[in-house]
Amino acid sequence: MSLRKLADFVTIIIASVIITACGPEDGSTPVALSAPPAPDGDIEHAPPQNIIVADDDDYFAEEDNRPARLKINIGIMLPLTGDTAEVGQALLNAATLALFDAKDKRLVMIPTDTHGTPQGAIDAVNQLIEKNVDIIIGPLFSENIKAAHPIAKEAGIKMIGFSTDEEVAGDGVYLFSFRPEEQVGRIIKYASRQKHKKFAALIPDTLYGKRIMSVLEPLVASQFNELTELEIYPSDSSMLDEPVKRIANYDYRRKEFIDEMRFLRSLGQNDDMGQEYMNKIRNMETLGDVDFDAILVPEGGSMLGSIAPLLSYYEIDLDKVKVLGTGLWHDPMLFNEPQLQGGWFASPEDDLANKFIERYKKTFTRTPPRLVTLGYDAMALVANIVRSQKAPTFSDRILTNPDGFAGLDGIFRFHRSGLVERGLAVYEITTNEFLKIDPAPVSFVEKDRPLYVELPIDFKPKFDPVFGLTGDGPSLSIESDLNSLPTGNPELSAIPSSPFE
Repeated sequence: MSLRKLADFVTIIIASVIITACGPEDGSTPVALSAPPAPDGDIEHAPPQNIIVADDDDYFAEEDNRPARLKINIGIMLPLTGDTAEVGQALLNAATLALFDAKDKRLVMIPTDTHGTPQGAIDAVNQLIEKNVDIIIGPLFSENIKAAHPIAKEAGIKMIGFSTDEEVAGDGVYLFSFRPEEQVGRIIKYASRQKHKKFAALIPDTLYGKRIMSVLEPLVASQFNELTELEIYPSDSSMLDEPVKRIANYDYRRKEFIDEMRFLRSLGQNDDMGQEYMNKIRNMETLGDVDFDAILVPEGGSMLGSIAPLLSYYEIDLDKVKVLGTGLWHDPMLFNEPQLQGGWFASPEDDLANKFIERYKKTFTRTPPRLVTLGYDAMALVANIVRSQKAPTFSDRILTNPDGFAGLDGIFRFHRSGLVERGLAVYEITTNEFLKIDPAPVSFVEKDRPLYVELPIDFKPKFDPVFGLTGDGPSLSIESDLNSLPTGNPELSAIPSSPFE
C-alpha cells in the first residue's frame, strides 16, 4: 500500500470497527448467504453403460419378445472427398475399428460420401434410405445436417451428427461433439472449489466466444462468485494489446506507480521510510493488483501463444492470478509457454483416447485428428444398443438413457434437446505433460441435472456483449434445465480448427 494512502486507510479501519461494534439495533443476528444444503440421503443411480467392453445383456428392464433381426444397417455420411476428406476418412476409419471390436455379425456399415456439401448430403441420405439403414452416423457439418435431416426424419431415421452447431440439434438429430459451455462450467466450478472468488475473462470475437459469453457470467454467479472484468478481442493478433491492457487496468495502475514515486521523491532523501519504500518498488511498472484472482482465456493455437506473453507484459501477476482455459488448450505446443505453466483447463479424459490414437497410428500409419475418437464412440454406442436388443429401434428413450454411456472420451449422455453432456477432467499444464489434477466423474449422479452447466433463471447480467457494463449485481434463483441453454453456431469454416470447437 502507498504511504500517501496510509492515513486514509487507518481512518477507514477505525470507522469499520465502530460500525461492527454497533451491530443491528434490534439485537438480531446478521444474515449470512451460503450455498443451498445438499439433498438428504443418497441419490440412487446406475453406472454408465460401457460401450467399449461388453456389459451384461440384461440392460433393458422390459422383456423384448420381438423376433430377432439378423441384419442391422448402419449408415455413415461423411466427407470422403473434397477439402475435409482427411477428417471424414479418419472418422470412418475409427468407426470401422469400433465395428471390428463389436464382433457382431448382424452389423453392416454402409458409408456414403457427402463431398462436404449440402447437395452431397441430400444425395447421400437418399442412398442410405434406399439401402434401408436403421440409423445414420454423421454428417460432419451443420449445413449438411440441415439438408439431410428432413429427408431422414420423413423416413423415421435418427441421426448422430458431429456438428457443434446446437441449432440443428433435436427432433431426431443428436450431436456428438465437444461443447465449450460444459468445459467452461467445469473449470469455473473447479477453480471456485480452490477458493478463487473473482474472475475475469478474455473472450474471442467469434461464434465460439459468443457461446461462452452466453453462459459465463451466470456460471460464475452460480458458484456465488463474481465476474469482475471482461474483454472481447478481435481475431487479428496485432490488435491484442489493448484488450489485455484494459483487463489488467494497466493505465490506472501505471499512473498510481508514477504518482507514488513522485510523492516519495518529494519527501527528500532524509525520509528513511520513504527511501526504503522507493527502493522496494523502484523496479516495478505498476502499483496495486488486478481486481481478479482467476482469468479465463478460451483460446488455442497461435492466438493463445500471442495472448499469453501479454498477460505478464501488462503486469498481471501470474503467481496470484490463475489462468484458466478450455479443451482448446490440449495442445503440446503449450508446454513451451511459460505464462501458461500451472494453468488449468477442462477437457475429456485422455487416457483411453491416447491409447486409441496410438492404435490408429499403427493401423493406418498416420496421425489422426483429435476428434477421431468421436467416430469410434458413435459406432460403439450403436453397437452397444444393438447388442442389448433383439430388434433395435434406436428410440429417443434408449438414446437418452439418463445413466449415460462410457466411451473413449469418458462418460456421456444425450439430452432430449439432442445435445450431449460429458464428464470432464481438469488438467494442469506443466513443462512436459498435461497433469490430471481432478479426474472426470465416473457416473451421472444426479439424473435430472447436468453436471456442469447450471444456469440461474432471472439472472441480471452485469456485462453485456454489445454495450458493456450494465445492470446491478447478479441475482440468483433456481437452476434451469440444460434444454433451455441458448444456442449458437461456432462453426467458423469448413475445416474445424480444433476438435473442441
